[in-house]
Amino acid sequence: MAAAAGSNTKDILSEVRTFIAGTSKEKSISAENLARSALHLLQTLPVARHAVLEHLCSLFDEAVKLHILQSDDPAYQEQGESKLDVVIQDVCGVLFNFIKTNPMAWAPIISNWSLELLGHISCKYAHQCGLSPTSSLNELLQMWVTCKPTKALMEVATECFAAMVSSAPDVCVDALLEASVKYSPHFDWVVAHIGSCFPNTIITRVLMCGLKDFCQHGNKRPDMEVRGDEKVPKMNSVVDILGHLASKHRQDIRGALMKLFEESMKSDSEVVKVTTVPFLLELASRSDMLLQVLSTDLIKSLNPKLLDKLHANFDPWRKRNAPEYMSLISLVVQLIMKIDFTTLEVLEFMLEIASPVNTQCSPCSEVQEVGAIILNRLIFELQRSVFHKHRDSSYDVPFLSSLVDQSTQILRQLLESKGPRGDWLLRIAAYIGLYSGEDLASDMMVYIICNATSHVQLCRFVQLQSIVEVKLGDVLPVVVQKVTDKLRSYKIPQPNIILGNILAILEWEKSTKSLSERSTTLYWMKKQWEAFLPLLTNDDLHLVLKTVNVLNALEIPTNISSATALRLCSTLLNFFFRSLEVEDTRTCSSMFHSCRLCLKYLCKETFIQCIALRFLMESLFIKDIAILFGAKQNVPVSKDEKEKKNFQSLYESNRKQGLTTTLHRTQSTVFHAGVIGQGLRLSKSGPILPKVHVDRNKQCLMSILRCCSHQTKHTEELKSPTAESAMETDEVTATPPHRLNVSGDLCRMIGSLMTELITPDVLYNNRFWPEEESIQMTVERDLQIFKNMDDNPVLWQILDMYAASPLTMCRCSPILKSLTASLMIHFESSREKSARNTPKQLEAAAHLITYLGKSRLLPAPLRYVSELFHMATSFEVYLLLLSVWRYMKEFPPTEDPDEVNTRACELRHLETIRSIMHNNVDRMGNFYGRFFSQFSTSD
Repeated sequence: MAAAAGSNTKDILSEVRTFIAGTSKEKSISAENLARSALHLLQTLPVARHAVLEHLCSLFDEAVKLHILQSDDPAYQEQGESKLDVVIQDVCGVLFNFIKTNPMAWAPIISNWSLELLGHISCKYAHQCGLSPTSSLNELLQMWVTCKPTKALMEVATECFAAMVSSAPDVCVDALLEASVKYSPHFDWVVAHIGSCFPNTIITRVLMCGLKDFCQHGNKRPDMEVRGDEKVPKMNSVVDILGHLASKHRQDIRGALMKLFEESMKSDSEVVKVTTVPFLLELASRSDMLLQVLSTDLIKSLNPKLLDKLHANFDPWRKRNAPEYMSLISLVVQLIMKIDFTTLEVLEFMLEIASPVNTQCSPCSEVQEVGAIILNRLIFELQRSVFHKHRDSSYDVPFLSSLVDQSTQILRQLLESKGPRGDWLLRIAAYIGLYSGEDLASDMMVYIICNATSHVQLCRFVQLQSIVEVKLGDVLPVVVQKVTDKLRSYKIPQPNIILGNILAILEWEKSTKSLSERSTTLYWMKKQWEAFLPLLTNDDLHLVLKTVNVLNALEIPTNISSATALRLCSTLLNFFFRSLEVEDTRTCSSMFHSCRLCLKYLCKETFIQCIALRFLMESLFIKDIAILFGAKQNVPVSKDEKEKKNFQSLYESNRKQGLTTTLHRTQSTVFHAGVIGQGLRLSKSGPILPKVHVDRNKQCLMSILRCCSHQTKHTEELKSPTAESAMETDEVTATPPHRLNVSGDLCRMIGSLMTELITPDVLYNNRFWPEEESIQMTVERDLQIFKNMDDNPVLWQILDMYAASPLTMCRCSPILKSLTASLMIHFESSREKSARNTPKQLEAAAHLITYLGKSRLLPAPLRYVSELFHMATSFEVYLLLLSVWRYMKEFPPTEDPDEVNTRACELRHLETIRSIMHNNVDRMGNFYGRFFSQFSTSD
């Protein structure tokens, strides 16, 4: 403080009288003279300090008032503006001198005075400065800085802070906080300006002062009474100051908060250890910016070791203050609900505390228990908020809003999690879907269907459905629509997974009698079953198998269009033929049974049966498919075999011989059929696949044909007689174990189709059998038909399957007629004495008689002639076939069931058989009674 030794006592007394007279209005003294008197007293009379500073307050107040009037009305511009400016400059000069000469004494006094005055002026003229209440802080700061009195005061306050920053920072910061508490929010521009001048110091000291104040008042809730002599907490001011500094000094605030936390963990004070974290949480609850800082930096620093230490610090306090502890837990939950930044990281942090994945590096069980409590309460609050939003659409939950865009990551973790962790994630995912609406909820359910790789993961779909349907009852149809849209657009990277999951859900729903869900996937999938059809053409057989299984679970409806039926039949049967190429019997069997079941659901209408059977029959004449059933294919002769047989081609012979004379085995002796002296040219013709594979494929084909042909209503029952023993003398036939019921129209279609495919033309395709002499006119045609049957052996089995129907055999009469003719020509011209020496033709003849006998077109005992073939000569077989031919010529095939059932043989039809038996009585005598017992002795 400046000494008054050089001043005269009379002068001081005179200035006192002048000052008192001027301030009390006893005399009219100009403002300039009164200010000079006040400054003189301030410099010479310490006891007058408070009175002088109070007078200076009115001086600055008047100057601000004048500035505002001048801003509103320029007419005031000439009235004393320059005089007040000079006075204020003099005042500031004196104050600056005090601060510079004796900062320890004057800086705190002037600092408190200037801050108090700035707060008073800001509040007093807040509504007269011409700015709206919604003006930004920058606009407010700009307005007050253009006011010379307030600008001068700000410079004084800043100078005081600069003088005390290194020596007594708490004093100046505490004064700033006091003024902020008293005059906020009009004082915010002062805080912003001073804070920007000393950011690090202000931030650090504001936090320390706030923590100190929180230690004293932290246990007081806002709704509790506070005694009048207690200080008002400064939390709001701390938050406001930090908020003002956040725009340019966010990193400094981050560092200060983390430093405060780290120092509290190392502190020896029990109070600091316990109150620092609640203080930081309280700050975060009042400022979104501080919440973001804590939700990023603080969480990153909380490793398991630090969490255990934090628990050790809080445990004694928790036991003594259970209600306050639960309030702290509630505060944590509310803060999490408010987080809209790094939300997923916060959630993962909480999950890792409550249910750590790595048990070797995890916090203690007590910390895990606290984490579980927080998560359970968080889920409860989320549930309440979600249902509140359905009542009030404007209600916002930042935590859920932020997680909407990260729902995919949450679902990925959900599928990978088990136990409580998975249950928590399930509830959170469900509430995200409910909060966002039907679109996101359905997307989440679709994600699970598309990505679940186990039944445990797929259960999450059902669990999520049961929660979501509480509010979104129509979500499942949307899910099914989105899944089928993906199937149609081929946008699924792994369709095997989604098909397997759909199949598992459908099978589970079909096996469960009572479902808690409001609707079923099965019901809605049935409406979209056609979406699976494009997948039937996929190259992956296992994918097609799953698709067929899905269709089986859905049960194809009967009322489908012919175009859809044609498409489905072609794709299903294409899959059937592809599955027969699989060598593994178990895999092939699985594909076959699925395909057969699907065809069973499909072939419930006659027109669909016709489509399927036509596709099957026509496919048998395609080279690559016919091979699967033992069709013979010409195999080229290998080079080694050529050399082994000393083979020489016509081209090679011509090239070598040139103009030389004809020599042995040259072009003169090389023909298209072979080499003279070496027999026919080498040519292999036979099945490509092993016999076991072919037999399996034939069985599958027969089963598919039976499935596509079978009907239960308005059908004709095909009864295939069993082979009677040689000693049977009656016509009773045993009932086969499997009866094939085929409609009459389908029988006619099958017969016509086989005739169309096997015969080369339609010239002789009538049901009548001509005179036997006409056989010579159709030799080439008959041989071609026999070759077609011989090259594709499965055709014999197909004829045998439908042979019990006279309708089918009547339509197949051209085939039977040509086969009989070709066999008659063979056995008539054969040089083999015994017919057994030509087994292929003998077996074909036996098949032929069997077909005619099964269809009842050939009555007994003519139907038994095949039993004599193996004992007869070739010519005798010819004669037996000739007897059959003559009977069929006399009684041609017919579709009339009455005529078929009344057919019978007369003795004249059996004369040739009787003659052959007489000539071979030693071998055929036992069969005589079988053929002639029905005729009387006289006959």
